[in-house]
Amino acid sequence: MGIGYLLGGIACFIYAVLVGYFAGIKKAPMLIKMTKKKLNKNMSDETAAKIALGMSIVMLAIGIFLLVYGGIKG
Repeated sequence: MGIGYLLGGIACFIYAVLVGYFAGIKKAPMLIKMTKKKLNKNMSDETAAKIALGMSIVMLAIGIFLLVYGGIKG
């Protein structure tokens, strides 16, 4: 397996776990505020938490893909 695929997969897993837990489940004010600032200042906290949770799921899928593709290729 290429080291790049391994590091990319690990980075995606770390992102998915941290953002999914702190922004999506725990709803930490700092991450919710950052999400609202980057996307739309008029959105509710619940919408920002759902977007963060959705992006963590997408990053988890990308991490799984990187590990599987790296394992097949290398």
